[in-house]
Amino acid sequence: MRKISIALILFFLMSVPVVVHAQSGPFVVLLDPAHGGSDTGVVYNSLYEKDLTLKLARLIREEAKKVGDIRIHLTRDSDADMSFGERVQSVHAINARCLLSLHINAGFSNKANGYEAYFPGFGKTENGAGNSKAIVTDMLQNKSLNESVLLFQSLQTSLETVFPRRGRGLRNAQCPLLEDVNIPALILEIGFATNPLDRKRLSNEKNQREIAKAIVKGLRDYSRKPR
Repeated sequence: MRKISIALILFFLMSVPVVVHAQSGPFVVLLDPAHGGSDTGVVYNSLYEKDLTLKLARLIREEAKKVGDIRIHLTRDSDADMSFGERVQSVHAINARCLLSLHINAGFSNKANGYEAYFPGFGKTENGAGNSKAIVTDMLQNKSLNESVLLFQSLQTSLETVFPRRGRGLRNAQCPLLEDVNIPALILEIGFATNPLDRKRLSNEKNQREIAKAIVKGLRDYSRKPR
């Protein structure tokens, strides 16, 4: 994994035109509370990642209802096992405009803190030259990756109110959930369970709601960006 230079990505964005057609109605977001069921995710003291991601997802959906022009759907709304394939199917079922998978991070020490996001990176689009289907796939993937960067920028700005100066950037990583999804999509790691301050923040209901509000604001700001 390596951190992506936002300046370099912005240069790429300016050199590749992105056309987004306006759609009527609410901006539909698929929110994926990571893990669930037998897959607990990070477990640290009394904090279970699978429970916290679901709680945050429900709060985000609740806050979005107050806004009105953002509609949130969840890949899971209970403590249930769910495969990557089942999660991806939800994208097509609801015609989502973007996908955000919520995670809680963990570090090798208690010093790592803050939030960060992951996406597959631009190097993934290397389908065979001369193959028209592959070329179209590359175009769709590049468009989605470009938009994923813009989505991260909006979320980064809003999350600064909850995690001031704790943004760790946008990073390349293998993301099985995102690889076959041709819409803007991010893995969002919200705080470190292994960091005392982050853990306290994540365990506090008032702070959980502030995180939810910040994410809704980021999604709304992204949906309103001129194209």
